[in-house]
Formats: sequence, C-alpha cells, structure tokens
Amino acid sequence: MAAGPFILPCIPTLVDKPPEGDAWTHEIKYDGYRTQIHLADGQARAFTRNGHDWSAKYTAVLAAAGDLISRDAILDGEMVVQDESGRSDFKKLATAIRWEGASLVFYAFDLLSLAGNDLRKQRCEDRRERLLELVGDPRPISPIQFSQSFEGSGAEFFAAVEKMDLEGIVSKRKASIYRSGDSKDWLKTKAYITGEFVVIGYERKRGAAPSLLLAEENDASLRYVGRAIPAIRQDRRDELWQALEFLHTSHFATPTGTGNKAAVPVQPILKVMAKHLRGEEKLRHATVVEILTP
Repeated sequence: MAAGPFILPCIPTLVDKPPEGDAWTHEIKYDGYRTQIHLADGQARAFTRNGHDWSAKYTAVLAAAGDLISRDAILDGEMVVQDESGRSDFKKLATAIRWEGASLVFYAFDLLSLAGNDLRKQRCEDRRERLLELVGDPRPISPIQFSQSFEGSGAEFFAAVEKMDLEGIVSKRKASIYRSGDSKDWLKTKAYITGEFVVIGYERKRGAAPSLLLAEENDASLRYVGRAIPAIRQDRRDELWQALEFLHTSHFATPTGTGNKAAVPVQPILKVMAKHLRGEEKLRHATVVEILTP
C-alpha cells in the first residue's frame, strides 16, 4: 500500500521563551530545509516544505532511508549539512545539495504514516516512540538520524543550546495530534546573535517606529538583508538621524529587495551592530544596538 500523498507540515509558532512543565518535550531546532520523506513500494521520495519533489537532489539520503526502513512510511524532518563540530550550517546547505549530496543528513522528528496507517491522530510522544523504533539509535555515520528530545526545563535546555551556538529549540506538547499549518502545540524559541551591517537607507513613517535598511558586505558588493529598529540612547539616536540626513543622496540607488520605494537611500558608509534572530536569511526581530564610527 502506498504511503500516501504529500502532507502539509505542522509549523511551530515563534515565542520569546520556551514553555515549562511536564506536558512539553523539547528538541534542537536544526538549521536546514524542512523535508518530508515518503517510502512506498520500495521507492523513496523527498518533498520540500511546499510540496516540491526534490528526490533528485537527495539521492544519497533517500538510498540510506530505503536501506534502513523496509516498511512504507512518511517521515517529517529537517535536511541539514553539518560543520566539523556537528552543528547544522545553513550557509553551506545549498552548495552541499548541488555538489556534495553525500554530506547531507536528515533529522527525523515525526512519523506521519506507517504501513499505510495514518498516525497523525496519535499523541506526539507515541508517534515519536514509533519513529525511534523505526529509525533506531543514533549512528554517527548514518545520513538518517532521530531528533533526540529533552525532558525537563525548557529554559535550561534553551540556555544550553544557546551556549552551543545553535539556532534554537522546538517544544512540542506531548499529547498533541499532528495538524498541518500553524500550530501552538509546537513552539519554537530562537537564539539571538549580533552582527555588523552597512546602513543603506532608512524609513520614518508616521505612526510607526523608524527603521534602518541594512546590508551585508560581500566581495565588495552589498546585499540587502532587512530592517532594524534603533535601540540606543536618545542622544545617540539623535546623532544617528543627523548622520543619515547628511548621508542622504539621490545618486545612490537602494538595492533591490527592500520592498519599499519610499525608503530614503543614503551613502553606504555608516556601519552599525544589530541584534537579530539566528538562522534567518533575512533579519527578523532586529534592533540596532551600537553605531560604529565610519
């Protein structure tokens, strides 16, 4: 019997801090591509978060999945590539998919179907127990791994994950069923990091907090990465706006991708330190914490 069609994934809700209590379990949040592996009639296929068939990109992982699991099944997880320390490295993932498929690792964290039976109405902890039985204990060289869980304080686990420079954690309600779409039974808590960026413009809208448009320097070029709200002392903020007004220019075009033609472009001279969520392609929840002297 076929494992079944693609299932829209359960999407965790972003929260400021992890939940506490015995009703929850916690896992590392892997920094990669959400992936669904389907095993049916001796064939293995892989789908992206949006249901695109990426089987041709994940041949090594799918071959390992077929060798490891002899039953029809649908596994939910994350496709990653890891650095020398075992941390998932999102920046290297696209290159690994194209040129180094053997370096990919699939971390399975849920089991949606087994032997033609839909498991989504079962408790999360029961589905994961069956998943562990199917995948087995961790084996260092295997491209198929079970995402281990932590029982206990979410705050303590998150603090430990932050110290390891990982992206964050996902907390799951043990008794919850699997629901496609946004879910409050799955909660993600992400770590913050601080980086250096170039100011390429700004926005000052009535009724909204002013924000800076930031870019990363890459091989002498600029790549727009998002907006950040100044979170500095008022006197420093006044200095910032004075500097930006001085740097305003109509001769410098704001890089594409900013999504706002009304943004005021400035000469890309001023640099700032901004705090933002780890593991995002574009800045999220970003604040400027320091102005750097040009």
